[in-house]
Formats: sequence, structure tokens, C-alpha cells
Amino acid sequence: MKYPVQYFCGQRLLMHTREYIQQSLALVSDEFPIVGAVGVKGVKLDFNCGLRLQIPKGNWHVRISDGASGLLFIDRDASAVTLISLEKFYVEWDITLWFKGRQVLHHRFEPRGRKVHFNLSKTLGDNIILLPYIEEFRRTFECDVTCRMPEPYHDIVRKYFPRFRLTNDFRKSPPPPLPPPADTYACYNMSAWMARPTAATGDMRSMPLTLIGRTVLDTPKLKTPSKVIYRPTKPREIAEPYVCIGVQASNNPKCWLNPNGWDQVVDYLKSIGYRVLCIDRDRSHTDHDMTVEMPEGAEDFSGDYTLIDRVNQLAYADFFIGLSSGLSWLAWAVDIPVVLISGISEPWCEFESAYRVNNPLVCHGCFNHRPNETHMILDCISRDDLGERKYECSKKISARMVIEAIDRLIADKQLNPTRGRS
Repeated sequence: MKYPVQYFCGQRLLMHTREYIQQSLALVSDEFPIVGAVGVKGVKLDFNCGLRLQIPKGNWHVRISDGASGLLFIDRDASAVTLISLEKFYVEWDITLWFKGRQVLHHRFEPRGRKVHFNLSKTLGDNIILLPYIEEFRRTFECDVTCRMPEPYHDIVRKYFPRFRLTNDFRKSPPPPLPPPADTYACYNMSAWMARPTAATGDMRSMPLTLIGRTVLDTPKLKTPSKVIYRPTKPREIAEPYVCIGVQASNNPKCWLNPNGWDQVVDYLKSIGYRVLCIDRDRSHTDHDMTVEMPEGAEDFSGDYTLIDRVNQLAYADFFIGLSSGLSWLAWAVDIPVVLISGISEPWCEFESAYRVNNPLVCHGCFNHRPNETHMILDCISRDDLGERKYECSKKISARMVIEAIDRLIADKQLNPTRGRS
């Protein structure tokens, strides 16, 4: 930055400790210059990962408030300084600047018709959840949207969100992100890790995941987005009734760790007439000193398929069985029934339509606990003194519980796995 940076925040953040706010400074993106000219010599303003205002040396006075509520952030003299807000979520910023007692600038945040950029994550479920919010933002403000995300997601965006423009420079390292495209008016980071006080208005662990987009883009003008359904792009290729399963997740503690659970469920599905397709990326995945493998009785559809390929596989399945992970969210977007097995999250955490399987009689739901609560999943990962209770939230979900959920689903949807067979 041309001038020293001073961070500011609203009263809501003052409730948090200095350490908590210091951790949040990692989300501040001041590695790229402020480029928004406002017609006042030496003054620049943009909203790229928060409000960023460059004020040159001189007799200046600045007032920054929230235009919706009137909450005052700053009202003071300033000189040779760059002001950056800790708030990175949507705020209706209202900025007034005086020079030598004369008002020279008044700007109210207004993304309508402007370029707005969104940095997304490398996580499948996060992106499926958040893309409809970006689309609703685009529709509401009629703005020019660009997105930065890993290349494997580009085909999904081109097909189901054709009005978005994509960049090809995604970086896996943590924030601050790469600079947004030139002439960008505002930029937002969108991910399910939005639990820090400057990244979002709420803690995503305390709400259903389908609502987390509101913690960044929630405005009085923005409606809750409609579900975007991923329609298939090819005709059906498998004639027989089949079910897709996904036994892996981004890390193995999220998996269903009952030793014989998947084998029993696959055997049951085959016994009632279904083919069972395992659509995980890999046949086997090892981390945290454990290996999760494709069930022996399932058909191997693992491999380097595109997400559009996975959409076409899921679209003609009678249902999907998986975890609190990306493939379950993809099946949800494809609009097929989902049996969702998870011990680490509370039953209300994922989408309401899931046939949810968990065991409330054991320690569970650590994903949705506050950081200062006990029994976080990190305890299970790092501790060797828990004995049989280690990962009990997952291990003590029985195959019988999952099979009962499958039977309810089949009855509710009036499915017939033996149709077309002689």
C-alpha cells in the first residue's frame, strides 16, 4: 500500500478478543493496490475484500458508516493513510470525505451494474451450496460477475451458471487471495470456513449449511436463492436400476467408520435388485492413520471423471448414499434422494430432504460445536486415550440404521428395484 494501513471495525467485533481479531487479519487482502478512482486527486476507493480507502497527505476528514442502519465506523481527521475494514461481508458502506472543511466525496456502496468478483474454494460441497447465492446476487444487482475457482468446477459453472465469467488463476494457498480482475468494484471470499468474525455475519457451524451464503451476501435486497437443479447432459447409459454410493470424504474422520457397514449395505442393495456404483474419485484413501476403501461388492466407477460425468451418473440413479461431503451435495443438486450418514454433524446441518442417519445416543455433532466446547473431532484425531469411544459418532452408526433409512426412502418414493427384470 502507498500509505500505512489502519484497520477499522464495527462495534460487533469489539466483543471478540484481540487475539481473535488478529487471527482474522489473515483474511485481509492488502497485497494488491487500490485502483478505484473517485475523481478526487490522490483518493482511491474500492470494496475488494472489505472497504479500502486511500487518503493522501493533507487536511482531510472522513466519515464511514453503514447506510442501512446508520452504524458509525469512523468519524475523524485523516492524512496519508489507507483505511481497510475488517468486515469482509456485505455492508451498505456510506463514505463521506471532506478536504479543508469542504465535502469533496460522498459514495454509497452500490454494486448494481458493476464488476463483482467472488473467490471460491477447492471444496465441492462448499461451491455447490454457495453458487446459487452468487447467482441471486447477480440477478438482484444486475452486476457483472467473475469467479475464481479450481478448473475442475468450470464445466459445472459454464453449464448451470452461464452468466458467470471464470478466471484461470486459482491458488490453493490460504487468503489473502490473488487480486481480482481489473476494474473490479467489489470482491468477496466464499467458503464454508466462514466462522471468523470478519469473514461473515455469523458462524456457519451454528446454522444449516444451505444458509451460509447469507452470512456473506445477506442484504435486505437479496432473496433466498432458489435451488439450482443440475440436469443431465446425456441420455441414460445403464439400463438396470442402480444406486450410487460415496464412501470417502475430504478427510477420513468424516467417513462412516463402522468396520463392516458398507459391505452389509451393498449386499442388501444387491439382494433387493440394485446395481451399486461407487463413484468416489479413488478406490482407496488413507489419512489420519486409517484407510477407507471401496466396498468389495460395489462396482468400480472411481477414476478421473468430470463433474458433468458424475451429474450424468447420478441423474439416473434411484438414489445416492453418502456422507456429509461433496458428492452428497452434488446428488442434492441433481435432485435425487440422498441417504446421508454422518456422526460429526448435527441432523439439521445438511439439507432437509436427506434421509439422515446418525446415532444421538453417543458423542456426536462436533462439527457444529463452538470452538470452546469439548469433544471436537480434533480430540479424536489427536488423542489415543479414548479407547472404544474414539470416533464413536461414526462407528456406532449401524448398518441396520442405514438399511432402515433405505427402506423408508424406497417406500416414500415408491421405487421398484426389480423393474424390467424377468
